[in-house]
Amino acid sequence: MRVRKIEIRNFRAHRKSVVEFSDGINLIIGQNGAGKSSILEAIFASLYLGHPSFPKGYLKANARVGTGELSLSLEFEHNGKTYRITRTTKKSELLENGRLIAEKSSDIARWIERNVYPLQVYTNALYIRQGEIEGIITNREVMEKVLRKVLGIEDYENAERNSADVIRELKRRKENLKRLIERKAEIEENLREAEKRFAETLRKISELRKRERELSAEVEKLSKLYREMKERKELIAGLEKRIALLEKSLASEEKLLREREKRIEELKLELEELEERKARLEELRPLAEEYTELGKLLKLKDELSKVEVRLSSLREKLHSLEKETAKREELEKKLEELKKREEETRKEYERLKEKHRLYQRALSTLGEAEKYRKELERAGYTIEKLEKELKEIEEAREELEKLSEEISKVRERIASLKGKKAELRANMERLEGAKICPLCRRPIDEHEEGEILAEYRAEISRIEKEIKVLEGELEGLRKREVELKKLLAKETKLIRLKKTADLLREAKEKLEELGVEELERDAELFEETKEKLIGLKKEIRGVRERIEELEGLEKETEEVKNELHALEGRKAGILKRLSERGFKSFEEVENKLKELEKPYHEFLSLKDVPRRIEALEKKLDIERRKADESRGNMKRLKAELEKVRKELEDARKDFSEEEFERAEREYLEKSRALERARAEREGAESLRDEIARLIDELKANLGEIERAERELELLEKALADMTAFREKVARLKAEEELRGLEEVQKLAGELFSEMTEGKYQGIRLRREKRYGKERIELKVLYAGNEVGIDFLSGGERIALGLAFRLALSLYKVGNLELLILDEPTPFLDEERRKKLVEIISSQLRKIPQVIIVSHDEELKDAADYVIRVTNAGEARVEVESLGAY
Repeated sequence: MRVRKIEIRNFRAHRKSVVEFSDGINLIIGQNGAGKSSILEAIFASLYLGHPSFPKGYLKANARVGTGELSLSLEFEHNGKTYRITRTTKKSELLENGRLIAEKSSDIARWIERNVYPLQVYTNALYIRQGEIEGIITNREVMEKVLRKVLGIEDYENAERNSADVIRELKRRKENLKRLIERKAEIEENLREAEKRFAETLRKISELRKRERELSAEVEKLSKLYREMKERKELIAGLEKRIALLEKSLASEEKLLREREKRIEELKLELEELEERKARLEELRPLAEEYTELGKLLKLKDELSKVEVRLSSLREKLHSLEKETAKREELEKKLEELKKREEETRKEYERLKEKHRLYQRALSTLGEAEKYRKELERAGYTIEKLEKELKEIEEAREELEKLSEEISKVRERIASLKGKKAELRANMERLEGAKICPLCRRPIDEHEEGEILAEYRAEISRIEKEIKVLEGELEGLRKREVELKKLLAKETKLIRLKKTADLLREAKEKLEELGVEELERDAELFEETKEKLIGLKKEIRGVRERIEELEGLEKETEEVKNELHALEGRKAGILKRLSERGFKSFEEVENKLKELEKPYHEFLSLKDVPRRIEALEKKLDIERRKADESRGNMKRLKAELEKVRKELEDARKDFSEEEFERAEREYLEKSRALERARAEREGAESLRDEIARLIDELKANLGEIERAERELELLEKALADMTAFREKVARLKAEEELRGLEEVQKLAGELFSEMTEGKYQGIRLRREKRYGKERIELKVLYAGNEVGIDFLSGGERIALGLAFRLALSLYKVGNLELLILDEPTPFLDEERRKKLVEIISSQLRKIPQVIIVSHDEELKDAADYVIRVTNAGEARVEVESLGAY
């Protein structure tokens, strides 16, 4: 499998990102938090979303807040075919060469596991997490955990644990069945006893039902007589009660009538007294009206006082306003002067603004120049050294072309000589029995015996010597060819650095053209002019605001004058009303009010007399009607009382209290006897049902015991099978672990030896028991001896860690086409980082596709394809370069 492209929309930090991958080493680089690892997560989710291990609501939980629909689209190649997986919150689909083959999330994940990689293979073999390179060899717990996953030991251990649980459950079930079977005899005895009790209870129920029927008939007969006599007694009691109530109501009505007649007389006397007070009220009315009018006139005194106070205040305010508005002309002159200064300053500002822009450009160019200089410095080059090496590469290319021609010629000459040599050997074989010399075409008998073979051998010897010389020459040419190709391998990197050097040269030329020092002085002057212009604008705004305030004061002055005129008119109106009433001053009005005060208060005290007279007349009318109503009620009650007394006399005929008590006593005794009989019968029936349930339960228990006997037989067989299975799983686990450790040991040893150029001959992996606990020990072979990893340098540890992890990946996958490293350099010192870059450059190139996520800029030198991820509120992806090689 090789990843070609991932399209990400509204996922984590990515709003809209498209990331393309090539064969070789792909480096995704950027600061922490930029969204690099989210790209790996998007690839993982595209492949395995729908797998049971994924949490529900995964896409919603990882969607960007407040954005559109989340979508992931992964394109990859596998076994010569192109596949595309699309995932959104609404749908999923998998295309093979453009043809739909799966739509459900779970179906897609299942297809990937079956046809590409199982999820465990992807996470434990293809994907190397942060810290696993060196941590896997230094931390025994990490090593143990990863080995268990990769070697598949966990599956065997799970099978062991599960089989142990099953065995425990089978044993527990077996013991339960044995205990149940042991109770069989006891249950059979209990069943016989219960069936005997059931028959006895049925006989008793039959007897009780007969007794209950007899008592029920007697109770029914007594009940009829008792109800008739009880109804007669209740009727008599009701009539007696009714007579008592009627007599009480009649006495109450007689008392109420007397009270109402007395109240009527009292109301008549009160009404006569109020009529006399009404006549006095009419005598006082004119004086009260005059008092009210004079009171209204006196209220104008306070208003006149307030008007005079307000007039005094307004005259003072008018004087102050007229004085303040006189300053306006002076402020307008100042405003014109400030505007002129502002215009002059603005012209100077515009002139310097262009200079300031040029200065900013110069600063930007200066920063670029410094960046290019540092980039060259990091690569260990100066412009002169770079140009020298590029010249050497050009010369090497020309030499390589000539060398290729020479190698071709030498190879052709060697091939020609080898062909000639083969022909000579064939001729020597044909000499036997031949009549014509194949060399000179003369008859054989013209040559001396053995002469022709000697000539052939001499010619073959000469050819072999010439071939040897040519092969030595060819070896020398090949060595030179390798040297030249190594030199040319640096060309791409040097061309990129040449571009950087050209940019540095251009930046320096730009700076010389711009004249930085003069622009810096103009930029300082620009800032001063800018501050001056801002100050003038503030001052102009302040003067304008003050002028606007004065304009408002002029309007306020006019309003004050208008109010003065209105108040003087109001004062004149008040004095005119006082004169019209015949008074010269408000003191005369006050004296007149004092004379009228006593009659006025008497008038007020009598004012509600007419209303009280009207209310009393209404009360008197109501009381008279109520008295008539009481007389009618008394007449009706007397007639009804006479009627009820007659009904009571009729009801008492043919009724005896002694006979009623005797009938009641007999009825209650028989009823209680019937209830006792019914309760006894119900108790017997309840006992019958309980015994029946017990019988059913005991029979069910016997059936269960029979089933338990059959089940026990099967259970003992299953227990034996499961014990044998567990022993087999333990044996297979040990064999698989041993085989896996040997294979990983072989692969890791070969890789580590290659990475260290043969310094170390391999590694040893074995399980040892220390302090009662088993653990895997890792040793390194050095000069024929086993040494611990503490013997290794920091860089060699990185090499061992990576070799070990790659061995695990190769063991799990076999043919490793894809490898993913997530942040491989955190916490590594300088030596370890350099070694990692070296290994990536040399060893990982053997893997068709490698994807590395890192924030470490040093890894760029080892990459074929560099993708930079930045984040300013959302992740942005751009291709920085197509690699250094």
